[in-house]
Amino acid sequence: MQTQHAKEAPLAKHKHLILGLAVALWLIGTAIGLWWFQSQNIRSFLDPNQPPPAAPEVEQQLHALVANHADVVKRTAPVTLLHFWNPDCLCNQVSQRHFDGLLAKTSAEELEIVVVAPASASAETLEEFRRLNPPRIKLMQLEADEFRPSSSPSMALISNRDGAGKQSGIDGYELGYYGAYGFGALCTVASDDFFPNIVRKMTAGSYGPFLNVAGSGCFCEWP
Repeated sequence: MQTQHAKEAPLAKHKHLILGLAVALWLIGTAIGLWWFQSQNIRSFLDPNQPPPAAPEVEQQLHALVANHADVVKRTAPVTLLHFWNPDCLCNQVSQRHFDGLLAKTSAEELEIVVVAPASASAETLEEFRRLNPPRIKLMQLEADEFRPSSSPSMALISNRDGAGKQSGIDGYELGYYGAYGFGALCTVASDDFFPNIVRKMTAGSYGPFLNVAGSGCFCEWP
């Protein structure tokens, strides 16, 4: 019995050594993957070589965009969400929970949802998007010379006001929010109810304009 135990002890140590080596290699691989991900995708929301946008300028550009695509943006709800989606961006997943939260916590009567795709998106990609998403989510494709968001994924919330009691805005239209879903590698915000609360405030009365553009996170350039 002692001889058998003596043989098993080195074997157990050998297994522990292999397991420890496997864990160490996994940790190294994870660290390398995280470094690669951050080096490729963590960037400033704004182009550091360009001046930051002003709220009136963004509001006018988005107003023109909505007017040019009146066949898609029906403005049937008090608030419209424009979700700027680059299908080739690896960062889409980190903002998905915020987008899904808005979808789950608002009805079609409260929030109109329009996904905005770049001119470079293929017809096959757009068709697949329509097939995989509910009819509530509308899809708009920009022309090459139309509005260019600072980064993707990003969003704009616009209030479809009738002009009564309006403090700012153009033709019954007010910009409530423009910018990132969140900052950091995981696109975080203080609360998952952050954006639904903004929608409620915009529905109840005037809100913003709030430009949330100062920070770095998982963003891609708009193609």
